Amino acid sequence: MKRKNQNKRREFLNNVCPTVALAFMGVTVLEACSSGGDDGDITGGGGGSNNNGGSSNLGYTKSGNNVTINLNHSNFNKLHSDGWFNLYQEKILLLKISSSSYRAFTGSCPHQGTHTAWSYNGSSSEFVCGQHGNSYKTDCSSSGVGGVLKCYSSSLSGNNLTVTKS
Repeated sequence: MKRKNQNKRREFLNNVCPTVALAFMGVTVLEACSSGGDDGDITGGGGGSNNNGGSSNLGYTKSGNNVTINLNHSNFNKLHSDGWFNLYQEKILLLKISSSSYRAFTGSCPHQGTHTAWSYNGSSSEFVCGQHGNSYKTDCSSSGVGGVLKCYSSSLSGNNLTVTKS
């Protein structure tokens, strides 16, 4: 009987302790590196990481270094309304320049390479890192604190925006 109780106790601790530890210690880490839900994160299925080369039900597909985004998909409404979007699963920041022009950037901060939450300051045309507060211009050349936000090539064909990550 003593052995059975020890096994139950061990099972309980194995299931509960990691969750409790994250609740106490991991909250700040998770907040600093998460999308926070405010910056356009798509939820529900880990988009782009499944075996069929993408996640068309989330509005985009992935093939090699190319990510093709269906701009008419409801998951990208924030891109149209706010002018920018953090495609967190693919580590891509999208910026709408005009109805026919878009720019794409890495979602990893040049300062320390972390994939982080972002905000966008339209008045200064800068993305602001959620982890350190560093700002990065969106002209694909100006340097901010810690470097230049890497710009990806993108092309628009109808309602599909293709971003080539390189």
